[in-house]
Amino acid sequence: MKIRGVIFDMDGTITAPYLDFVRIKEVAGIGNVDFLDTMMRATGAEYARLNKILTQFEADGVANAKLNRGARTLLRFLARQRLPVGLLTRNSRASVDAVCRKLRIRFDVAMTREDGPHKPAPEPIWEIGKRWGVPARELLMVGDYKWDVLCAVNAGARSAVLLNGGPRPDWAEQADFVVHRLTELVPIIAERCR
Repeated sequence: MKIRGVIFDMDGTITAPYLDFVRIKEVAGIGNVDFLDTMMRATGAEYARLNKILTQFEADGVANAKLNRGARTLLRFLARQRLPVGLLTRNSRASVDAVCRKLRIRFDVAMTREDGPHKPAPEPIWEIGKRWGVPARELLMVGDYKWDVLCAVNAGARSAVLLNGGPRPDWAEQADFVVHRLTELVPIIAERCR
């Protein structure tokens, strides 16, 4: 298996977790369901209400955003290897731009929820691969949640789950790699990018 491009999730992967999804759902009054799916299915005033809540939490969260442990090391390694680096997130474009400015990081491609189908749909990975001229099977999607893994599986890409010190969930079995820290990906990628 060759790796010719790496795609990261944002919150909880490149950045330390900074969005409180339990609180977001509580404020929205939607119960324990996927917030973004609920918002995207909503229409009219309900969509506007949910989007306003999420956008406000994302804007407030920028102040607390910081790079996840090992992120800078991994990004520098990828730059030395001349591998394209992408970001695929369910966050807004405004949130991504603000976080990237604050943390002084950049991506060759950044896809947000405004850019079309969102994780776990395969289309975002296919689109990134198309832009880079790299087939999905040679892309690695790195994330901390099941949608990241399912997006990769659905697209035919490879996936790595970042546990961030937490327990290994059942859905992690679908991933190609499971790591506790981002720096654990350096030897995995080094072995497969030649």
